[in-house]
Amino acid sequence: LSAGREATIFKLAGHGDQPCPVCLMKPALNGESLPEIPMSSKNPLKRLFGEPLVQFLLVGGCLYGATFLVGQEEDAPVVVNRVHVDAAQIGGMVTQWEKRWRRPPTREEMDGLIEKHVRDELFYRQAVAMGLDKDDPITRMRTAQKLEFLLNSLADAKQPTDAELAQYLTDHAEKYRSPDRITFYQAFFNPDTRKDATLDDAKAELERLRAAGTPDPATLEAGDRSLVKSYYEGVDRSGITRQMGSGFGEAVLKLEPGQWHGPVLSGYGVHLVYVFEVARGAMPELAAVRDRVASDWNDAHRKEFHADFLERLEAEYEIVIDEVEEGRLLATPADGE
Repeated sequence: LSAGREATIFKLAGHGDQPCPVCLMKPALNGESLPEIPMSSKNPLKRLFGEPLVQFLLVGGCLYGATFLVGQEEDAPVVVNRVHVDAAQIGGMVTQWEKRWRRPPTREEMDGLIEKHVRDELFYRQAVAMGLDKDDPITRMRTAQKLEFLLNSLADAKQPTDAELAQYLTDHAEKYRSPDRITFYQAFFNPDTRKDATLDDAKAELERLRAAGTPDPATLEAGDRSLVKSYYEGVDRSGITRQMGSGFGEAVLKLEPGQWHGPVLSGYGVHLVYVFEVARGAMPELAAVRDRVASDWNDAHRKEFHADFLERLEAEYEIVIDEVEEGRLLATPADGE
């Protein structure tokens, strides 16, 4: 060490030109042996400073202090906090600008984007340093969402094989099977005109129609006139539902073909139904629904990936949940909920 830097160290020790236990460690900095400390034998510190461990700690402290104070160049700046707007971030700003405005930003506009980014980053860091992120439901939600997005990216890194897609298609066949289609005739009985006799009239007509056998033009004239058409050919559930309501469509698709059925209810009133034919939906080949199956497989895989991650995460914590205060829960849901 130079004489000037040594003097600086000892001056910072706060003893001026007077020797002290720390200053007397000066020879150790140059690899020399420690001098004897001139203290009275009656001084209780003499024995303490004579211990090898204490001397070792003092030497180490001096070496650490010397390295910290003189080990840096005088002109080297000390960066405590740094905000680096890197190329990837700038590229992201340009991309977002182009998507919004359909053109690249000007130099002035780019400077404004960067200035706003730096401002937001500084504000964010200061807010975190002040503890403003603690117990904030919005911050908590957004941070959790970022983790979910990361998990989604990790899950999506695995792409399904053809064998996995084929197995998924088999396991969820009903989801991809083409809809059943039905051809039927319905005879309508109007409760507005028949009143309380509507069901009895429908049941009596049902017996007559069943006895008549296969429908003919005469039997197909049974019932009352209505705005709803009587004959439906090759319609699926959605087509029936649009015309007659969901309850009617679900009931009709369960009926056996070749006979009259009823009474079947709808929003309009009471019906007798003759089913001519039911064409069951076919199972498609994987090639025909590959994109849809792959999308569904990815969704299922993502959910499984999240569940596995959550299970492992829960194992790392002790989760304690207090009871909900009495009287804070609704005993039964309100009507319509």
